[in-house]
Amino acid sequence: MPTRDELPPRTGPWASRFDTEDALVRAEDALRAAALKEHDLAPILPFEAVYGPWLNCAGRATAIAIDPEEPYGPDGELNYVYGDFLTLGLLYGVYRPAEGVGPGGPADEDQLRNTTLYPYPGGLVDPTAVPLATLGFDVPGVDRRFVHFCAAILGVEAVDDLGMLRETFDRAWPDYRETVRAGLLHLVVNRPLNVDQWYALTYVRFPDRQELTAFLAQVYAYLFDGFEAMPLAP
Repeated sequence: MPTRDELPPRTGPWASRFDTEDALVRAEDALRAAALKEHDLAPILPFEAVYGPWLNCAGRATAIAIDPEEPYGPDGELNYVYGDFLTLGLLYGVYRPAEGVGPGGPADEDQLRNTTLYPYPGGLVDPTAVPLATLGFDVPGVDRRFVHFCAAILGVEAVDDLGMLRETFDRAWPDYRETVRAGLLHLVVNRPLNVDQWYALTYVRFPDRQELTAFLAQVYAYLFDGFEAMPLAP
């Protein structure tokens, strides 16, 4: 049986965990501040930006994967490999506006609720640095925050929590809502990404571009047009 089939549904290549409470708290503090400063419900930060360069990142989080070279040990059990995050690590946060936030969006850190927070190794696409043109996102009204929206909110760790965001999305900053709206419309109408590029950004695999486009159209309708059924990623 392929080892991929033995993993839980919709998992990325790695599992990950924070190694200490201090590492988690520092990550949450930095991501929450970035969310407020940048008007971004899905901030993503490099490890270096939070913990400092190189060896300062060691011991903050651990990545866990099935060994691609030797997936099974001598006893037939799955063989896992572990690795420290260093400077290629990324920190993902997903937030939602708290109840009672006005039309201008959250004005302080207490007006943001954390949905999920996790470390992840840098992959083929770094959402904090990839040029917008590489993804076909270099269009009017779209900025870096839409890359973060795709990688984090529609990514492997948080896409099942889209319903939690839907309840509060109309309380987000107007400029954030507009970049998400413009980005989703662009993806649906112009279809700049193929399924391999989407997987490299989100670790969610679609069978073909048609199903990816249909999913993104449903996300748009769910967040902006009152579509009631939550879109389901494969």
